[in-house]
Amino acid sequence: MDAHERAVAVWYRIAGLINRKQKDLAVDIIAAEFRSAQQQVLLDASDRVSEPAAKRLLHDLARAAIPPPR
Repeated sequence: MDAHERAVAVWYRIAGLINRKQKDLAVDIIAAEFRSAQQQVLLDASDRVSEPAAKRLLHDLARAAIPPPR
């Protein structure tokens, strides 16, 4: 899914929530999308570096972008 398709999908997911006065859930969904995108960028960057320390740092940052479920 490219960035535009993902943005449209998120828009449709949250539009109904906002109309039903569930704005907190809509904000949580948007925040999760940001974290997911951040994780993907960090993992992509780690694939492009050759230095092991930098690769490990990027992987650690990606893992921290999306905390494990509670």
